[in-house]
Amino acid sequence: MTRIMAYILMEIEIGQTDEVLQELRKIEEATKISVTTGEYDIVVLLEVPTLESLYDITVKRIHVIPGIKETTTAVVEKIITNT
Repeated sequence: MTRIMAYILMEIEIGQTDEVLQELRKIEEATKISVTTGEYDIVVLLEVPTLESLYDITVKRIHVIPGIKETTTAVVEKIITNT
């Protein structure tokens, strides 16, 4: 089964990182959650079956988490492995 992968890049309100992480960990489709430096504070990798489910998770589950200021979604078009 083909899965759609997308990175959700998040800006978090100062002091809210732990609370946001706690809520993100409840999302089964969030296969990787990274705390980062730079422009974005948290990057989440979602793996979903359809674009509609990506929309539902992003809008109905992620955007409602208190402490998230802004998100940017980047859908993965191709994965290159360097083994």
